Amino acid sequence: MLAVPLPYIATLILVMTAIVIVIRRDQNWHKPFTFTVFCAVMTCIVGLRWTFDLATLRFIQTILAACLPIAAWYGIVEQSSRRGRLIWHLCGPAMVIACAFFPYLISFGVLDVLLATLSAGYGVCLLIHSLRLPQSVSFNRVSLFVLSERTAGSLLLYSALIDVLIAWDFSLASGEHVRAIVSVSYLLLIPALVVTMIIASYQLPASKEQVSKKAQVTENDVESEVVESFKALMDAEALFTDPDLSLIRLARKLGVPSRSLSSAINAHYGQNISRVINEYRIEYAKKRLLSSDDTIMDILLSAGFYTKSNFNREFSRVVGQTPSAYRKGAVNEKQPIITG
Repeated sequence: MLAVPLPYIATLILVMTAIVIVIRRDQNWHKPFTFTVFCAVMTCIVGLRWTFDLATLRFIQTILAACLPIAAWYGIVEQSSRRGRLIWHLCGPAMVIACAFFPYLISFGVLDVLLATLSAGYGVCLLIHSLRLPQSVSFNRVSLFVLSERTAGSLLLYSALIDVLIAWDFSLASGEHVRAIVSVSYLLLIPALVVTMIIASYQLPASKEQVSKKAQVTENDVESEVVESFKALMDAEALFTDPDLSLIRLARKLGVPSRSLSSAINAHYGQNISRVINEYRIEYAKKRLLSSDDTIMDILLSAGFYTKSNFNREFSRVVGQTPSAYRKGAVNEKQPIITG
């Protein structure tokens, strides 16, 4: 029976995933498709490298390993159009290429340390970036998007651990276990990163919205004015019922920079804008629960929520009980008490 190395199996899975992405052509399909193809090429090179052990394949594998953290970063984090940042990101792979031409650096483990540092560095940066509220993601999808960022960051830290294990095996066991480490670890790492990339990409809006250049606020504007404008807009237009409402869309509607809006809401309410919007939705849902006979599913959709689980979780957080219990309690209070 023919034994197929694990990297080739991972490559086949990734190619099939890329084909499915192309066929479906959902919104924002370009990023996950590009990243999936990149990972398919990488796993294929890994398999060829350990099958034929050619110097050229070792060199290509090293370069792709250096580019993997950058590809993950650009696939998830919304990027600025400035080219200067891309140049800084390319410094890591450039250093790896330079080291690859000096065998004594490789023998001293400098290359392994550099690859591990790149993966760990980008992993930590993704974890730190996940602490910020994404501007283009709708408030309903923020939690899943943040989870994707943190998962990707953790996977890059796992990749750094793989590089450390490989370097350790070469130093103590002459690389006796390297092939098994690479095969098993990449079979887990690469598909997990691809799934994370797909989840993160599909939390973004179909077309990237830009904040109007005319929407500028001077430094003399106080946070209270922003908050009052926010309250007035919520009362007048009930924008919270839009399930795709995001920070950048709301800021454009108010005519203020998104960062100013976010900081003003945080300072006034003591919590982020995503929770504030959900509290508006819950208040709207409470009124509908008491004034109509609509189903809870109809009410949560009209309030701007996507899923029943998210609605129940937020409702319990704000009100202290489930929507059905809240409606049932209100009905019982209205019923007259009959005495004998």
